Amino acid sequence: GIIGEVGCSWPLTSTEKRSLQAAALAQQETGAAINVHPGRNESSPFEILDVLESAGADISRTVISHLDRTITSHDRLLELAKRGCYLEFDLFGIEVSHYQLCATTDMPSDAQRIQSVKFLIEKGYLHRILLSQDIHTKNRLVKYGGHGFSHLLQNVVPKMLDRGIKQEDIVAMTTTNVQELLTFV
Repeated sequence: GIIGEVGCSWPLTSTEKRSLQAAALAQQETGAAINVHPGRNESSPFEILDVLESAGADISRTVISHLDRTITSHDRLLELAKRGCYLEFDLFGIEVSHYQLCATTDMPSDAQRIQSVKFLIEKGYLHRILLSQDIHTKNRLVKYGGHGFSHLLQNVVPKMLDRGIKQEDIVAMTTTNVQELLTFV
């Protein structure tokens, strides 16, 4: 089970802090994981984890989504990984240089996302990585000219294999890690 996606902005509002605290409480009661949509600032995931931690959440059962548009520095990704949360790269297929929701963000390409994933694997964080596609608008569907729901498996996985990521690591990031996360504890 999962609680969320708990939406947050940057900086956190008092209402968002209360939502995170409520999610921590719900996690304690149910054993479900928490999924958080961070604000569009590289400090946002850290602030979110601080609030969750102070409210008693199990950070090892917490997902920070949209990392591919939130943290692009490998040093900062490593810093976040050390906090013990799940690291979700879920914007595969969004190949734009201008990110209209945050002009200061240079949206990475799928190739850059793969480099970040490979970096985290090499640093020992394979079992904290989740891969997905955030299909949130109809123009991302095949019917409307987009990559569709199969982009990750049809296009990204072969590129990962070409870049030296092992098949069993891909299975971990797309299946095993998700199964562990969604299991109630």
